[in-house]
Amino acid sequence: MKQIFLMLSLLVAASVPAVSQQASEASKAPKGPVTFAELLEEAGMEYEIPAGFEEVPVEYNEVLPYQYRVRSTDGTVEIRYTIFPLDRVEIDYDDPHSSAPEPDHLFTLLFPGILTEISGWGHYKSKDYPAGEALRLFRADWAAVAVMKVIPEYSPDYHQALVVAMHRNGSADAYQIFLGNDLKHLGVVAARVEASLRFKE
Repeated sequence: MKQIFLMLSLLVAASVPAVSQQASEASKAPKGPVTFAELLEEAGMEYEIPAGFEEVPVEYNEVLPYQYRVRSTDGTVEIRYTIFPLDRVEIDYDDPHSSAPEPDHLFTLLFPGILTEISGWGHYKSKDYPAGEALRLFRADWAAVAVMKVIPEYSPDYHQALVVAMHRNGSADAYQIFLGNDLKHLGVVAARVEASLRFKE
């Protein structure tokens, strides 16, 4: 699972504008870098910056690269977006006891992998959205939410995270990572703006 997660992380980094020579050399994928708008199109998704938020520059993060981020105008919440279009996924899998997972099944490995990475193998709580709610909010075949404390290497300024994950078969996996220092406030904000990123009809 670790190898799968590392490969996918590199593919995410490949779609972020180069921010270091090391990141650029380590993240070569079959398809070159794209803008966030192009990535959304490739993933079959749509996005609108939530009210009360503004775009801030992407900075390379070795724990979990991301392609776009916004921050609330009062500075209390940051949202990072990580998207994996399935046609960009290359699976580096060498377990002799089982076959490589299909791209449409990777979210069952990737979601807990992301949570353990950004929490530093700490504790987290997660639950799936009911299928009807995932479809209504995100037009997704599956969605889930998790809460945890994050390690400083992932976020030195914000210590709590609420992660919203979504998957649509044949399209993409996407992650919205809400960062702040008040978990209750993060929940209120996420409930208001989480549907700003969703799959197209």
